[in-house]
Amino acid sequence: MTFRDVSTSALGALNSERTINRRNFVRILGVGATLPIAGSLLAACAEDDDAVETDDTDPAAPDEEEETDTDPVDDVQADDEGVVDDDVEPDDDADVDEDDRYGGQLNIALVGEPPSFDIHTTTATLGTHMLMHIYEPLFTWDEDFQVVPDLVDTHDVSDDGLLNTLHLREGVPFHNGDELTSADVIASVERWASMVGFGQELMSHVEEIREVDDHTIEFEMTEPFGTFPVLLARQNNGCAIYPQEVVEEAGEDAITEYIGTGPYRFVEHEVDSHVLVERFDDYAARDDEPSGYAGRKEAYIDSIRFVPVPDEAARIAGIQAGDYDFLENVSTDQFETLEGTDGLVAEISEPTGNMLVIFNMERGIMSDVTMRRAVQAAANSEEMMTAAAGEGYFRLSPSHMMEETVWGSDAGSDLYDMRDPDLAEEYLEEAGYDDEPVKILTNTEYQDMYNTAVVLEQQLQDVGINAEMLVFDFATFLEVLNEREEWDISIMSFAFRVDPVQIPMMRCEWGGGWCSDEKNELVDRLYAEVEFEDRYEVWEQIQQLMYDEVAGVKVGDSVSLIVRSERLQNFGLVQLAPAYWNSWLAE
Repeated sequence: MTFRDVSTSALGALNSERTINRRNFVRILGVGATLPIAGSLLAACAEDDDAVETDDTDPAAPDEEEETDTDPVDDVQADDEGVVDDDVEPDDDADVDEDDRYGGQLNIALVGEPPSFDIHTTTATLGTHMLMHIYEPLFTWDEDFQVVPDLVDTHDVSDDGLLNTLHLREGVPFHNGDELTSADVIASVERWASMVGFGQELMSHVEEIREVDDHTIEFEMTEPFGTFPVLLARQNNGCAIYPQEVVEEAGEDAITEYIGTGPYRFVEHEVDSHVLVERFDDYAARDDEPSGYAGRKEAYIDSIRFVPVPDEAARIAGIQAGDYDFLENVSTDQFETLEGTDGLVAEISEPTGNMLVIFNMERGIMSDVTMRRAVQAAANSEEMMTAAAGEGYFRLSPSHMMEETVWGSDAGSDLYDMRDPDLAEEYLEEAGYDDEPVKILTNTEYQDMYNTAVVLEQQLQDVGINAEMLVFDFATFLEVLNEREEWDISIMSFAFRVDPVQIPMMRCEWGGGWCSDEKNELVDRLYAEVEFEDRYEVWEQIQQLMYDEVAGVKVGDSVSLIVRSERLQNFGLVQLAPAYWNSWLAE
């Protein structure tokens, strides 16, 4: 039996099995384990393994008919087998004496090499995972998803909204011993703004940046700009603060000196071996109580060793053998195996990201909205998410912002998870489709993205679309995505966002290049509005437009399997990427 021989009724039978996982889903459908590689493109794009990524980036319940007996997230959180969500307080011994918390080396298994050590030039969460221990932003977000100061002490906004004044924390040293000053912040903001869509949007509303003194900066705005701190907050491709001399030396190139203000300092990078960071003994922590990414950060652990381990089986074998203390990414179908392993803790988080199908709207067959509507009509989110995450480990929701935030919305829900092959065929006929190949771009490192592509390929073939996959390693995948030359559809997994302006699709430059006059007008308003009620109204209009113009196909929200050694204490996952400050290692 081949994949394309499986009927819809067979898929329904598969989904009714209580213990099905995503590996079995793909295996039962007859998909081989060998990944197809697009040879000529891979060779052309992978000549420089250290190439810097320069992407210009960064509560509605499901419809009642989706509330089946295997309701994903509810099942996970109600499981009697010890599954927990990431809002539960760590159950480790927090009564350990302060002095006894210090020491040891933490070993982390990553899915691959970091694409860059320059946060200004990479959107990869893999980079954020490692680099935010070295660098810090001006603002960050707490456990309630509120944007709060980090390197900033206080932030004042004038009554007319035209002046944002940042008072920096004093006595904050860089890893080279120099104190953080306004000049460093201005240099970093201006460099970031020249490279990143977030920064470009911010600077389009800035009339002038003034250095008032060594620790005070004024941003004179052209108009009130409600998302000022959001754009300068922690996020992928965010505005990390570097020393002025590092910025000036790098110019338009990637930075080569990895100096920040974070609780850990860069020590060494050996390609295909490890990245090593060590505690920065002179780190200036905030006085606030820890909360999410915010508040006091204490580096109890002496050093952190990040090891690239692209193969999931090798990551699992390594943590079982005691070689690693934490796995960056592991499929949820490993949960039952790993939760019973001595010395390990396996937990299921609340949703940490969402899966999306995006289209190349700049060139090719998917620049035709009718073709995109055909894909939207054919898409079966439950099938894709079962393959991506495993039954019981996802949530079907039309909201492009997580329901856990204040931005959840069901706008456009009538166009979500349509599962209507007849309508898809009507759109294909309307578009005059003539069997032209439709190339689906995906990657090998993130199995959830790959499995989503496999299932989507079959769904499109079932309605008569000549779909085929292009599969690369993750670094090459990002390069091909940005070039917008060889692909028509791409599968993307998005990290948790606290504000819709952080969604990369809000920028015309990102991904498939979704850009229209109506979209741009609404996004400008979303950036500029100050009051939440006004911004939420605009956001709902944007989400509706995303469905109407078929900017992408929302698939679903995914949880994460968190696997760590028992010796990693006081660890609580936060949504964008794990952070190891305030954690310690038991003997």
